[in-house]
Amino acid sequence: MKPSYLFLFLLASTGLSAQATLDRVIQEFTASPAFRHATVGIAVREVASGNHLAGYNADLSLIPASTQKLLTTAAAMDILGADYRFRTQLIAGGEVNDGTLSGDLYVIGGGDPTLGSPYMDGVADLDAVLDNWVAAVRKRGIRRITGTVVGDGSYYDSAGTGRGWPWADLGNYYGAGVHGLNINENAYQLYFSRRSTEGSTPPVSGTDPEIPGLTFTNELRSGPSGSGDNAYIFGAPYNYHHYIRGTIPRGSGRFPIRGAIPDPPLLAAQLLHKKLTAAGIQVDAPATTKRLEGENIRPGNVLLETFSPPLAEIADRTNMRSVNLYAEGLLREINKKQGVPAHELSSTDAVTDWLESRGLPTGSVRLRDGSGLDARNFFSPGFMTAFLVDRAGETRWLQTIPVAGRSGSLRNTLRGTAAEGRVRAKSGTVNAVRAYAGYVDRPDGQRLAFSVVINNYSNSSRGVSQLLYGFMRDLVTARL
Repeated sequence: MKPSYLFLFLLASTGLSAQATLDRVIQEFTASPAFRHATVGIAVREVASGNHLAGYNADLSLIPASTQKLLTTAAAMDILGADYRFRTQLIAGGEVNDGTLSGDLYVIGGGDPTLGSPYMDGVADLDAVLDNWVAAVRKRGIRRITGTVVGDGSYYDSAGTGRGWPWADLGNYYGAGVHGLNINENAYQLYFSRRSTEGSTPPVSGTDPEIPGLTFTNELRSGPSGSGDNAYIFGAPYNYHHYIRGTIPRGSGRFPIRGAIPDPPLLAAQLLHKKLTAAGIQVDAPATTKRLEGENIRPGNVLLETFSPPLAEIADRTNMRSVNLYAEGLLREINKKQGVPAHELSSTDAVTDWLESRGLPTGSVRLRDGSGLDARNFFSPGFMTAFLVDRAGETRWLQTIPVAGRSGSLRNTLRGTAAEGRVRAKSGTVNAVRAYAGYVDRPDGQRLAFSVVINNYSNSSRGVSQLLYGFMRDLVTARL
């Protein structure tokens, strides 16, 4: 570590610049050697007046990473409403006589990204969802299905991922696309048996849930003890042979990583088929999907309808935990409800139009997805702070944003500093991109909107994080 970098790191960590002017805080931050080869953009506005107070490259278009979720969630809450819910239906497609369904059993998705989520509060987990479906079949008196179980994800089109998402992301949980029928956040746990020797290959020990037909070429290696999860799954949607590369730490016991389910509507049908069979209900044909069969839904009885939590609660998890799946689902639902054709449901035009309708300056804005995972999204820090000023009165939406030392991705950050409880910000992280955007409530009663974006830095991510935390802390007490 070079002495100059060490000095600035300590400055950011110890608060030596806590009483500096806002301009000085920005100057110290942008002068860090950690950003010598990077592009940095900063904008700070006073919320009450909307006046731009200070900045650096404030009008430069930069890659925002997941701070973009602030735009998507705000648009969804405004266009669809905070109480909006997604619906999923279980339908018996055919007549039921003497315990026999002469036809297929359909699971018809309505885009709910939370269906079977193991993480979303107030949502039935995967096993409970399947048990509820089986119970509904039993209640109708069905003991045999002459057809099969069909997962219908046609509510959205088949292109669940962003057009520009990297190949290295698609097989991993954060690259799971959104479908008309989603299950278990479209992710699975992949387990390895750890090995004690560095450089050895830890074997795959299974997945949860089990995914029929999924196979792996395992090129993983054991890294140093304590090196963390540096494993990546390479695989495309609807493809069932994936490659595993990278490292996990050497040691003992099982080590999990999370992958993207190749075909969530198919897995939902397969898991229900398995549950029905285990419950003594005969299903004559293998599980399938509407995408594979191309058939229309036969008229029948709705056995069960389930609904997602309100959209505001979905936005909570979207921003608090930066869930790409939820953001992409919200984008598609905005388009769906505005009558956009199925093949254009991933379009971001509706969000841009909404921003313009609010009088926001979109000259620097180019959106490619709803989550910020696409590296060709960009907009300026100045635009972001203008947006934040515009949304500052939306109390329920503000509650979706993490608070330093209190909630979400900032729960364990900046505790015991001037920023605890006073900084509310969404993070953004993709390869060589770090960003934060949000609000600062100062002791003098002023609220500031800020955006800080770093593109193409070459230093360690941890070092950049510490500098960002120091910057946010100093916004609380800097002289304006």
